[in-house]
Amino acid sequence: MNTSHFRAGHETGAPERRVFPKGTTIFKEGERADAGYIVETGNVQIFKMIGGRRVLLGTIGPWGMFGELGLIDDSPRMAAAYTTEDTVCMVISKQAVALMLDAAPAGLRLLVQSMAQTIRKAGDDLADSRFQLLEKAKLA
Repeated sequence: MNTSHFRAGHETGAPERRVFPKGTTIFKEGERADAGYIVETGNVQIFKMIGGRRVLLGTIGPWGMFGELGLIDDSPRMAAAYTTEDTVCMVISKQAVALMLDAAPAGLRLLVQSMAQTIRKAGDDLADSRFQLLEKAKLA
């Protein structure tokens, strides 16, 4: 699902409440990121496709946040997000986060961007490791 139309409150930085029915793909791996999400109710699975298989990275429940890396840098989505039940999220625009980072003390943006790169690398490593475990289990 392309989130480019989730623009309510983007000029003020106010998040928008959004309802996603069970089975909704909120975003796909590789898409351009323009929003982050805080789960109010429901659950969202974060996964990567490796070798044609869905590799689960984690499940986000109430008050968990996902899609936040895309708010910090210009890299595409590192994974996909899929609802496993009806889910309500607060949607935070990339522009709102940029306004917050612009108002932050000097050097904070660099620190946050560095942390985002580290998290992206760790997510890739986790997905690769889980895929290898799935492949070994399949052979056993």
